[in-house]
Amino acid sequence: MTDNMPRSGAGLAILLIIDPIETLQPAHDTSVAIMESAQQRGHQVAVTTVRELGIDGSKAVATCRSVVVEPAVIEHGRWVAVDHWYRQGPPVHRALDEFDVVLMRTDPPVDDSYLRATFILDAVDARKTLMINSPAGLRNANEKLFGLRVPELGPPTFLSADKDAIIDRVRRWGKAVLKPTDAMAGRGILVLDPADVNLHSIIEGATTRGRHQVVVQQWLAAAIDGDRRIILIDGQPIGSVRRVALGDDFRCNMAAGAATVPDTVSDEDRALCAALAPHLAEHGLIFVGIDVIGGKLTEINVTSPTGVREIDALTGTDIASELIAWAETACADRLEANA
Repeated sequence: MTDNMPRSGAGLAILLIIDPIETLQPAHDTSVAIMESAQQRGHQVAVTTVRELGIDGSKAVATCRSVVVEPAVIEHGRWVAVDHWYRQGPPVHRALDEFDVVLMRTDPPVDDSYLRATFILDAVDARKTLMINSPAGLRNANEKLFGLRVPELGPPTFLSADKDAIIDRVRRWGKAVLKPTDAMAGRGILVLDPADVNLHSIIEGATTRGRHQVVVQQWLAAAIDGDRRIILIDGQPIGSVRRVALGDDFRCNMAAGAATVPDTVSDEDRALCAALAPHLAEHGLIFVGIDVIGGKLTEINVTSPTGVREIDALTGTDIASELIAWAETACADRLEANA
């Protein structure tokens, strides 16, 4: 890959906006799988970070670095990567609409820095560059709240900062799960039990004494069997994995140490995704991960959906390659439409 990163010739020019590359786990992170697949399909890959984004005049710009990766391999059902798995080129100042595809892959929280990044990305010329996912869609689709657009797909859910109202709901339901609205990887998720003598204190802490709303969902008995991460591309379910909590931690998040077991996309999943797909399309949300417990939608991940490595290792899929193939088709269609 050259520092000029041309738009034509040897494939597409693809930029990933990621957390610092040295912090990524090549045997786990979906962003690395995407880099590998793009490279293997003949495309040019570059990376940048949120702090390196800016606007010059009317153009979104960034300090970017070309990247060549050494692909991980599957050994005994697990991904294995070499220690020095990437090489970066020198920093180059680029206008983002010089890239064919830009993937926003920065982990939450969706804080002021993240939101500023989405406003910068609004300046990318959509006639030239495919954004995955849409910057406006990332702002509008809070991962804990977006599912409330289709409440019939999920468990009973309540959003409030009112301690007494939350306690009343927990007592009516018998048991509930509390989630912060802006966290990830299971952080801040709590089980609420009406018999817990610490219930008042727990809710006061989670809501910062009534200043911040939290999501409260009715406990689903099926959680004992774990939850399922399903990856969608353009509204279609591509693959899934079941995550099962281990030990005395109830959280079914891989970052919290949950085990992963093979899973398959069912007809029930396809029906759920078909109901959700129009809402995703409306907001330009192409690459999405949803969490499902007992057939109920509990969360929609749009900022940096993960789980691709685990799904591929357990089921033989190649989801990152399917995403890049989708982007290839979308870019070709855009060129044809603009011709």
